[in-house]
Amino acid sequence: MPFNLDKFVASPSVEELDSLKKSEIVKVAKHYGIEFQPLMRKDKIKRYVLEYLVDESILPSTVLETAITVPTDNTFELKRLEMEMNKEI
Repeated sequence: MPFNLDKFVASPSVEELDSLKKSEIVKVAKHYGIEFQPLMRKDKIKRYVLEYLVDESILPSTVLETAITVPTDNTFELKRLEMEMNKEI
């Protein structure tokens, strides 16, 4: 079923937001006037959308508490470099 922005805006949900592709999350962010960098990762833009929806009392604040942040490739790379540095000391 294709994404329908008007339907999402009328009845937003975390479940639907989680199922969206980056291009669809970008449409949601633009609709609400949320500022973001186009090169940002999908999960970061989604977090901005969630924070906006909570700030505007569209979604309950509990959605932010239950939102799980998955470490990105950069996190793993930083951890690897940190371990290498510790090994050299």
